Amino acid sequence: MSFVSLPFFVITIVTILLYFLFPLGKRWVVLLTASAVFYYEAAGLAASFIILLTAAFVYYAAILIEKSDNESRKKKFIFSIAVIAVLCVLILTKIKNNVRILAGFLIPMGISYYSFSLIGYLADVYTKKQISERNFLKFLLYTTFFLKIMQGPISKFRIIGPKLIEGHRFDYQNLCMGTQLIIWGYFKKLVITERTMMFVYNLFADLNNYELGGFSLLFATILWGFGFYCDFSGYMDIVTGIAQIMGIQLEKNFDRPFFSRSFSEFWGRWHITLGVWFRDYIYIPLGGSRKGIIRKYFNLFVVFLVSGVWHGTGLDYLIWGVLCGAISVLSQVLDPLFVKIKKILKINPESADWRAFQIIRTFCAYLLILLIATATGIRNLKPYFRIIFKDFGFGRMDIHSFTRYGLNGTNFVILVIAVVILWFMEWKQAAGSIRVFVAGLNAPAKWTFYALGTLIVLFLGIYGAGYSTSGFAYAFY
Repeated sequence: MSFVSLPFFVITIVTILLYFLFPLGKRWVVLLTASAVFYYEAAGLAASFIILLTAAFVYYAAILIEKSDNESRKKKFIFSIAVIAVLCVLILTKIKNNVRILAGFLIPMGISYYSFSLIGYLADVYTKKQISERNFLKFLLYTTFFLKIMQGPISKFRIIGPKLIEGHRFDYQNLCMGTQLIIWGYFKKLVITERTMMFVYNLFADLNNYELGGFSLLFATILWGFGFYCDFSGYMDIVTGIAQIMGIQLEKNFDRPFFSRSFSEFWGRWHITLGVWFRDYIYIPLGGSRKGIIRKYFNLFVVFLVSGVWHGTGLDYLIWGVLCGAISVLSQVLDPLFVKIKKILKINPESADWRAFQIIRTFCAYLLILLIATATGIRNLKPYFRIIFKDFGFGRMDIHSFTRYGLNGTNFVILVIAVVILWFMEWKQAAGSIRVFVAGLNAPAKWTFYALGTLIVLFLGIYGAGYSTSGFAYAFY
């Protein structure tokens, strides 16, 4: 179900109204009902049955694990079987396109996200960090909550569970703050991402016949880098804003990643809950940094390799994982050398120009891995860099450059201005919360600001009759 559709708006508005009309202790029932309706409308009856069956299996497995003696074979066996069962279904969805016999295999919506959530829950019960939930319906709400089922965040039960189950009273400040995020999220998605979708795939699909020169190609890549970020972070803003109106605080999944000064810092700011999941359930169980420096780098490399497989199948994603792991490991290995070089060259690591260099360097690394995973793929890297280095063609770009690929001059100007606004807002966010400032305005000024933002999205957004809004890029199976 598209988040830019009448059914979604109806489900959301009805859910919010009913949530505050129900008794405080029963408001979680509204969320469960809304999640069931959303999942059925979006995925169908068969997929709904599969997620229900999976949740029931994990629910009873967790209870059996909790009842088993510590370190007993029975406890380990149940835990292993439960995790393997969840992983098997997830793996089947990843390889179905490459195995003919699995072509008709049904893929439940959001399986990549709820599978990781359920595996984390089982691990927490196994290590006694979490008491198993004995109310199946409340556990089902955790599994299927409609605001996080498609793209996360991948939350631990002990963090999000109580927030979903306990009722929250209406709070005017939450309404204001949530409305801000919703408008900002739709601005990212409809004004920025949808415009990049209009031309970027057409452009990258035929690089061998590309005639605009390397400068325009590089500029298009930068726009796509911002567009891809806005796609995922825009979704998170929308669902976080809706949840906040109901008093539910979802975990932060992005923290201004384009202001990162290193590759490691970038991944600490991008898809934060996925990174935490890999840290807690793969990196640390493998030994983390406790078993020597070589083992630490090996564990880090494994995390990125698994991350690549999770993001998608095929050689491109495997190489994506290897490249991310190699960059992360090499940056740490060479860090002492870089420190010495900076001392020799008398570089002030806190100077503005050095910070700018680090940010640009990190952004370039992000663009490279994005090209591999979502745009050109490995096969098209050769023609891509041939155009960049052999035919830069600086003078051949104007506001009509991408018209032949689907982006006319007007939309090009709107896109560039929108990206500048995005960058400026995130830059200013470092000095203090813009959201708090806007929410602190008097009521007429505040709601005028919100109305203006809504009008900008309505008039400048790409959506509506005759146009099919693209799905969110991270909305995996």
